[in-house]
Amino acid sequence: MEHPAYSQLRPVTPSAAVVLCPNPGYASLEGTNSWVIRAPGDPRSIVIDPGPEEEGHLNVLNARAEEVALVLLTHRHHDHADSAMRFRQLTGAPVRGWHPAYCRGAEKLEDGEIIQVEGVTPQIEVVHTPGHTADSVCFFIWSGEPGNSTLEGIVTGDTIAGRHTTMISETDGDLGQYVETLHMLEKRGKDVALLPAHGPDHPDLSVLARKYIDRREQRLAQVKQAREKLGKDATLKQIVDEIYTDVDPVLRGAAEQSTRVTVRYLDEIGE
Repeated sequence: MEHPAYSQLRPVTPSAAVVLCPNPGYASLEGTNSWVIRAPGDPRSIVIDPGPEEEGHLNVLNARAEEVALVLLTHRHHDHADSAMRFRQLTGAPVRGWHPAYCRGAEKLEDGEIIQVEGVTPQIEVVHTPGHTADSVCFFIWSGEPGNSTLEGIVTGDTIAGRHTTMISETDGDLGQYVETLHMLEKRGKDVALLPAHGPDHPDLSVLARKYIDRREQRLAQVKQAREKLGKDATLKQIVDEIYTDVDPVLRGAAEQSTRVTVRYLDEIGE
């Protein structure tokens, strides 16, 4: 099976398979990827990002994942985490995220911790990756003990998608932290599978990380040039009009948000 495959358990690596939620849209692309982590023959599994509260998807995910031992969240956004409490009702599994408010029956995630679950062979390294949101984390999927086994893939949530760029949250996102996160993922993700929350997987995460870095650098340069041309008192609308000369009206809001975040970052670093 290839992406997209709705309501199917599609294997991607030996220890990671995905069930695609039927919630397509501009931000979610074909839908939310719910990841099921377990090795062949394992009696239990770990589910990452059960997705929106879509009962059909949750029932399929529960059936495909069989005995769910733990639910993990990459971040708080509704298309990843809204169903976590309902999925806990269906499975009885504890839920863990970076923020304590999204945890049930277990402690919050910690940067650098190794998740080991009885009945699940793969181990998961938790890496805090702020930028898209303050509570964003990536999950490094090891076939066994980290450092002494194969790093099969990295579940990136919205930090890196399989296609299109990622928006920075205006409430608690941070462009500077996001760029640092991208550089880390480019380095650690060389020849490691990208397991994104939206869009297709990719055999080399570093390729997508580099594209994201280049795109951010390009946008930073464009905003700086626009401000130099228009003056420091230029409004957001003027900057957007200068940069996005042929933007689809449907995407105007996204362009304004991206520009607003970029301007805030430039102001913070004094440029």
